[in-house]
This record gives sequence, C-alpha cells and structure tokens, in this order.
Amino acid sequence: MGKGGDQSQITSSRKISLEELSAHRTPDDAWLAYKGKVYDVSGWKDHPGGSVIFTHAGDDCTDIFTAFHPTTALKDLEKFNIGVLDESIIPPALLANKLKPDEQKEFERSYRELRAKLLAMGYFNASPSYYVYKVSSNFCILGLSIACAVLSKSILVNMLGAVLLGLFWQQSGWLAHDFLHHQVFRNRTYGDLMGLLIGGVCQGF
Repeated sequence: MGKGGDQSQITSSRKISLEELSAHRTPDDAWLAYKGKVYDVSGWKDHPGGSVIFTHAGDDCTDIFTAFHPTTALKDLEKFNIGVLDESIIPPALLANKLKPDEQKEFERSYRELRAKLLAMGYFNASPSYYVYKVSSNFCILGLSIACAVLSKSILVNMLGAVLLGLFWQQSGWLAHDFLHHQVFRNRTYGDLMGLLIGGVCQGF
C-alpha cells in the first residue's frame, strides 16, 4: 500500500499547493490530485493497474482516473488522502503552467458534465445480447474450422479451415480485450474469467 494509506496522523484537511504537489513525482514519492483532493500513493507496488499509476505523479489525475476505474475504486483511493489541493497560491517559474486557466477549467467541467449525461443515458452500458452473439458466432467459426480439417481431405478445404482458425484467434483477441478491460460485466471477476477462457484457453496462451 502507498505511504498515504499508512499516514493516519496526517489530516485530510491539510492544504497542499500546486508547487508542493509537483515536487512528488517519482514512484517512491508520488502524490496525485483527484477532484481537489491530494493522495499519497508512494511506493504502491500492488496497484491493480500496475506502475501506470505513477505516470501522473505530481499532477492531476481526475479525468484519467474516471476513465479507467469503476466508482467502487473511490473507496480504495480515499485510504491515501492526505489533504486538499490549494490553487490559490500561484506556482513560480516553470511550474506556472500547473495553474489551469479558466478556459481549461470550463472545458473540463463541460467534459465531465457530458460524460455524466452519457452515463445516465446508458451509452456506457454493454449489450449482453451483443456479446452472447459475438462469443457464439466466434465458436461457430471454430466449429467450421475443425470441420474443414476433419471432414475433408481436400487441401483447399483444409486451407479454408486454417483461415477460419486464424479468424477465430483474431476475434478471440478482441473479445478478450473487451472482457479484460471490464467492459462487459460490472463484476470484474466475471470479466477476468472470460478473459482467461477467450484470451488464454482459446488462444493457447
């Protein structure tokens, strides 16, 4: 766990400037800002997404966090809260670009409102019937490939079977991508299991 999760003595109401936030930008000393709060994830080697979390060390990660995490991840993030971001202090010299202009803030606000509306309209919800169709049709392709190899001695039919097998593997790769990025099920365990089946067993990994 990151250092922030172990620093219970630090009050979460402590004000942290942009300059101070920017100073903590290495894997072993990593602070992140999310929706005005600051989190210390230093040394969090067991982050489920791997070391990619450190690419935004010393910076704001609000939108990238929202794009790649379910809302249930917020309870884990709160363990690392060490304070609130204070943008009233103008950062000096080269760090001045950390202070977002009003136009950027307005753009981000509009973007977040749009995303919330799209979520409410169901545009981020996966279609179960679509994935049932895709998985079923993909296994039909595998069945045809096996039939071409087993039921015929014609080299042309056998070659057709090889092409179909390649298509099955190609489609399996994209399906595994969707399942392992947890686009299909709300329960991540189901996505992981389908990823192992489609991406592991079916592709021979």
